[in-house]
Amino acid sequence: MLTDLIVSGLVIGAAYSLLALGYSLIFASMRLLHLAQGDFLMLGGFVALSLVTAGVGNVFLAIIGVMAILACLGFLLERFAYKKIPYQLYAPRIIATLGVGMAVRSLASIVWGANAQTLPDNFFKGPVLVLGSMKIQPSYYWTLLIAAIVMVLLAVFLNRTKAGLAIRASAFNSDVAEIMGINASRSRTVSFVIGVALAGCAGILVAPLTFISYDMGVSLGMKGFSAAVLGGLGSIPGGMVGGLLLGLIEVFGATFISTPYKDIIAFLVLILILVFRPAGLFGQNEPEKI
Repeated sequence: MLTDLIVSGLVIGAAYSLLALGYSLIFASMRLLHLAQGDFLMLGGFVALSLVTAGVGNVFLAIIGVMAILACLGFLLERFAYKKIPYQLYAPRIIATLGVGMAVRSLASIVWGANAQTLPDNFFKGPVLVLGSMKIQPSYYWTLLIAAIVMVLLAVFLNRTKAGLAIRASAFNSDVAEIMGINASRSRTVSFVIGVALAGCAGILVAPLTFISYDMGVSLGMKGFSAAVLGGLGSIPGGMVGGLLLGLIEVFGATFISTPYKDIIAFLVLILILVFRPAGLFGQNEPEKI
């Protein structure tokens, strides 16, 4: 039973990790709490459903398609909405993300309807893995594998490519990065595009585990945010670890306490982290400039 709980927690946590990575990447580069991330997760699930309905049966093609479509939407959103708001106006920028989330939910309810839907049962193809007394469904090991691949590719991109190093430099100090010849504005756009694409990928992974509905992103978005805060908002390793930890906490809490309390447990973790360690597990406290 313990092994089953760990696997279930890691599967759920993998989706939270991708969502938390998007939060952290956008916050680190743009100093923006993009509270519409959960709604783009929802949009990723619906886009995946549309692609499958259109005949895209390959998992990797569907994921690439979802991430590409969400990346294009993220580019348009950042270029024509968020970039129009002055960088120094933190509150209006955050409020704008709430408005974007409401618009995305309304659009999804119009396009795909208000009824919950789900991906086909055979979307993740493969045999059931039997390890002793434990049986691992294809959707479980595919979710872990795909999330691991995406996280590794993101780490390689940020640490081994010029564009990734430019993003890190701009996130650390945009003024110095500009002096060094780095286009900080472009780096912020790339970061936002990747962050939204990660939310779309999380949506396609979580879709087989739950129903896809226009309002699913509200709860899942807050859990992804909780995972980002747990690991350290703005920290890439923190986003990975925070999501996995939150998934494990949620599953063990639902099993040993009560299933109806699993959402409360996730948000209680957020409150406790903010009270006792605001910087998270991997974050660092930044001195306030006066």
